[in-house]
Amino acid sequence: IGDTMGKEYVSQKPFNIKDTYKETSSRTPVFFVLFAGVDPTPWVETLGRDHGISIENRNFMNISMGQGQEAPAEAVIAKFAKEGGWVMLQNCHLMSSWVPKLERLLEVVTENAHPDFRCFLSAEPPPLPSMKNMPESLMQTCIKVANEAPADIQSNLIRAWDNFSQETIDSCTKPDAMKACLFSLSWFHAIVCGRRRFGPIGWSRKYSFNTGDLIICSNVLRSYLDSNDEVPWD
Repeated sequence: IGDTMGKEYVSQKPFNIKDTYKETSSRTPVFFVLFAGVDPTPWVETLGRDHGISIENRNFMNISMGQGQEAPAEAVIAKFAKEGGWVMLQNCHLMSSWVPKLERLLEVVTENAHPDFRCFLSAEPPPLPSMKNMPESLMQTCIKVANEAPADIQSNLIRAWDNFSQETIDSCTKPDAMKACLFSLSWFHAIVCGRRRFGPIGWSRKYSFNTGDLIICSNVLRSYLDSNDEVPWD
C-alpha cells in the first residue's frame, strides 16, 4: 500500500496546526474533538505566539466552559470580533443548553468581524452514536479537527518527538544530554500511551497521559540538567 498509494496511507503524520490555520478565517471557527491523551491547547497557544497572539498581549483568551462562564465567553467573543483576537472555548459539551446561543452569537459577530478574529471550540464526542451534544448546523460551519491519539508505538513516538524543536534542545546548557534524555522521555511516553487501551490495569487509576504531561516532564528534565554540573547517569 505504501509503495502504491503513498506512505501517508500506512503511517500517520503528526498533526500540523499551521496547515489547519491556513484554511481558517474570521467567519470559520475551528472545532477540536477531544480524545483521551489529546490536548489542543498547546497547539493553539504556540500558533498564537507565532502570530503575536497571547494572553500577555491581551488578544487571547482561553475559557474552560462550565456553570457561570456563559457571560464571560459572550463578552470576549463580542470584544475580539470587534477588535481582533483569538478566543478558545473548551469543553463545550458541558454547556449543551447554551451552545445554541453561542451558535447564534457567532453568526452575528462574524458578519463584520475583524480579520484577526478566530474562535476555537473543543468538546468530547457523545458517548453513543445516536446521541448529540453539539448542534449540527454549528458543526457544518466549523473546521473539524479529530486528532485521535494512535495506538502503535511508532506513531506515538513520532507524535511525541514532534513536540520538540531544535530550539528546545539548544535551550539547555547540555544539549547533547538533553537530546538523548528527551528521546528516552518520548519513547517512554509512547509506551505509556500505547498501554491506554488496557485501561487502569497496572495503575492506581485511569489517566490520559496527554501532551501537557510530556511537556511538563521535558521542562523538569531541562531544569534538572541545567542545575547539575555533571549528568548523573547512574
